[in-house]
Amino acid sequence: MILFLSLALLTAPPGETPDFTFFEAKIRPVLVSKCYGCHSSKLAAPKGEFNLDTRDGLLKGGATGAAIIPGKTEDSRLLKALRYDETELQMPPSGKLPDAVIADFEHWIAAGAPDPRTAPAAPAAGAAPALKGMSLEEGKKWWAFQPVRIAGSVRTGDPSWAKNAIDPFILAKLETQGLKPSPAADLRILARRVYVDLVGYKPSYEEIEAFATDPAPDAYEKLVDRLLSSEHYGERWGRHWMDVARFGEDNPTGEATNPAYRFAWRYRDWIIEAVNNDVPYDKFVKLQLAADLMSGTPRDDLRALGYLGAAPVHHKDLRLSEQVVGGFLTDDWDERIDAVTRGLLGMTVACARCHDHKFDAIPTKDYYGLMGVFASTMKVERPLFDVEPEVELRYSWLQNRLFDLAYSVNLLTNEASTVVDSAARVALWKSEIEAHRQEALQLQERYPKLIANLERYWNAPRQRGGDAAGLNRRNRGAASNEPFTNAVFEAAQHVDGSDPQFTFIRYKAGEPRDMPVLKAGNAAAPGEIVPRHFPIVLAQSDPNFQNGSGRLELAGKIFSDAAPLAARIIVNRVWGWHFGKPLVGTPSDFGVQGEKPTHPELLDDLAARFIQHGWSLKWLHREIVTSATYRQASHPRQAGLQADAANSLLWRMNPRRLDVEAYRDTLLRVSGQLSETMYGPSDDLQSPRNLRRTVYGRVSRGRMSPLLRNYDFPDPMQTAGGREMTTTPLQQLFVMNSTFIHDAAAELAEAVAPEPNDYARVQVLFRKILGRDPTPKELDLAVEFLQGGTIAQYAQVLLSTNEEIFWP
Repeated sequence: MILFLSLALLTAPPGETPDFTFFEAKIRPVLVSKCYGCHSSKLAAPKGEFNLDTRDGLLKGGATGAAIIPGKTEDSRLLKALRYDETELQMPPSGKLPDAVIADFEHWIAAGAPDPRTAPAAPAAGAAPALKGMSLEEGKKWWAFQPVRIAGSVRTGDPSWAKNAIDPFILAKLETQGLKPSPAADLRILARRVYVDLVGYKPSYEEIEAFATDPAPDAYEKLVDRLLSSEHYGERWGRHWMDVARFGEDNPTGEATNPAYRFAWRYRDWIIEAVNNDVPYDKFVKLQLAADLMSGTPRDDLRALGYLGAAPVHHKDLRLSEQVVGGFLTDDWDERIDAVTRGLLGMTVACARCHDHKFDAIPTKDYYGLMGVFASTMKVERPLFDVEPEVELRYSWLQNRLFDLAYSVNLLTNEASTVVDSAARVALWKSEIEAHRQEALQLQERYPKLIANLERYWNAPRQRGGDAAGLNRRNRGAASNEPFTNAVFEAAQHVDGSDPQFTFIRYKAGEPRDMPVLKAGNAAAPGEIVPRHFPIVLAQSDPNFQNGSGRLELAGKIFSDAAPLAARIIVNRVWGWHFGKPLVGTPSDFGVQGEKPTHPELLDDLAARFIQHGWSLKWLHREIVTSATYRQASHPRQAGLQADAANSLLWRMNPRRLDVEAYRDTLLRVSGQLSETMYGPSDDLQSPRNLRRTVYGRVSRGRMSPLLRNYDFPDPMQTAGGREMTTTPLQQLFVMNSTFIHDAAAELAEAVAPEPNDYARVQVLFRKILGRDPTPKELDLAVEFLQGGTIAQYAQVLLSTNEEIFWP
């Protein structure tokens, strides 16, 4: 049924123009972000002689033949590559796309692959050759890097429509297309919208009516201010940031070298608190990169370093060669570069790992200049109590060295046959562990908690399969309430290949490291060493970092040299989270391969005023949600659909399905089950006893909760520019069969049971679930249903309606 509906939306009757909405919403963004970098007609030599940026290029295919056959999914090689069905052709090579995205391509091809793109115009005689990249001089002129400024007045035909400075920009664009904005949304609908948007759940009937019947002329503004001051605002908007920060509480696999992060939940709590306290965005980011290096920072703010300290890492079996271990280590640093540059700057710097960026002004040296920052930064569990700096530096080094030694001793003791002369090595490592133990015990009286945290390394029980540090597979994911947090410290990391049988990582505490350019990204082929530095195209002064790892200088330059770009990036993200569609359709790529803004003057004006207002996110939210643009109704209009089917010009509000957090939290709240307990270690989302908000559910990179996975939760292995909202049978099965839904329906049935008759029960159910009274027809149909069904079943029906699942 879901497939049929999707095809109906995509397929046009003979002789009629096909509907390209699905392509624009689901297919083109994936092609832009995942494919154009290697398969574009703008490239001098696209891989496989295959262009994906035009319809003709996609149909023609490349060296291996046609990529798609419209209407025939199983005969389309593109799908086989996306599914990873063939060992020799798996696309994209960076990792398999989510199943829901692959399903979108299946539906699109089955519907005939409607595609509005045309072939690029043939180059004129003497025209420049295909794009090979941008020089630094050209790059410095790129629109996204230019200063932002507050715009002057914008002329429109109806200045009375505007509520604030945002609206004239929107109205002016609409008027150029002969369009008008939609009428204002009904007050009750507006209440539902802004509650979901700012605190992450739908309001109760009483909350809706209190607003709708408030006669004050500023009733809406007062509601917005009240929601922004709610502690639940931080839970909602902190979760949005966690998408960008790729928050997770473990690693993709469970080997002993990369156990779960016991204190990742502290980073999540810090985010929520910081958002609630409206910590200025520039400081908010700086703390996540370098809280430990910022003078006067309270110890509690070290939790912010979970951004780096709880980042995903790869398993490194130390029995592997120096080159292999080095490759895994550079993969870890590559992830940090990608997260920081795409997440904070909208730049695809990671594309310059093997060669100069093919499109943007990012030379390979810039990539390795940033790699040096992260090669000089090591993850560690840092204490949240005061410790002398020299003691903490030594403790941090000991923690990592002891972890490696304990892991190695355990590994070779259990699997001695895999390494030649393992007994001698084990004896040597045990001796070193004992020496470090004696050193650490000198601090027992002054810092007993530090020593208690190290004891697991010299008291590690032997576990089958090389399980180190007393962290067996059963308890490795357990969170801890001990006074520590996952963070980072300053230490250069080097791969020690002196032993041909065993490869250690050497940590040089307090020292930085400049990285060589690795030819083709190969750790075994080092070239010229480059100093740690900021991307040259963004630098307004000396780009080199002089102090330690350079994390603090990096954070500083993001909000000085690159401040206009950083402001545009976060303003665009916040706009997208409010409207379901950002002003720049590729929020993590403001480069040549990204999309241009639909309203460039608005983006610049809003970014400039955001900076002027002290990088206050609460100011930005208030400015957006109090605009007339945001308050529009979401009903479709024929004129708008014909002129702008994708609603890029915002002639109406975008209706959207609730994300998984808002949907689950709303269901808990309407059924009276929601626990408002904030903070603390995460809970299992699959547990029927977990009634807390979804933001406090455990986020696993290795075994994601089925609920999160089924409702398009982003991959916590990488920074997310947005969420791909899909409709799948698994979602319908959840609504029909899950214990969670049945329990909510049962609670609601019990709550309305005391009402005198079915009419009264139905009315109360409508108020509890949908926040309104039923119409006479709805009431009659419900009572008719109850002649053969139960009130719990009817409650389940209401919980699964589009009115409940969608955002008005």
